[in-house]
Amino acid sequence: MKKFIIVTSSIICMMGSIFGCGKKETGKLEERIVSAEKKHEFIKNEQGFIVHMKDIKVLLKHLSTSINQQDWEAIKLDTKKLKDASPVVFTGANKDELPVEFVNLDVKFHLSALELIGACQEMNKDKATAAFFKVVNSCDECHAKFNPKEASTSWFQ
Repeated sequence: MKKFIIVTSSIICMMGSIFGCGKKETGKLEERIVSAEKKHEFIKNEQGFIVHMKDIKVLLKHLSTSINQQDWEAIKLDTKKLKDASPVVFTGANKDELPVEFVNLDVKFHLSALELIGACQEMNKDKATAAFFKVVNSCDECHAKFNPKEASTSWFQ
């Protein structure tokens, strides 16, 4: 996508210089491109990050089904995988290079996941369901801030 933006902006700038477009308009275009790129610039490997986020989504869908069916062995396996999932790590960046709010939301995700693990160890469907929705809400909160195109993770669609 970045390559497309860069190529497109280069063509627009060339056309602007050919057809008399001034530096003022070119500067505004460059500002818009830079601001669009800054949105996710902290993700070093965007494709890898997207794959990991999709894996978490699949894991949560499976976990939801397992909780509803009270399949505690499947839940045990899934919660171990969930505990190891880390949006911060998946960015490929150092923690100090990331937006503080992103790191805080990752912590919230992990605390919710630990609560879910505890509830599942009690084999209590109601507690597990409530804790599961805390995990989902932590995902939704991060998506609303950092991926507004997908503000809701839409787990059940």
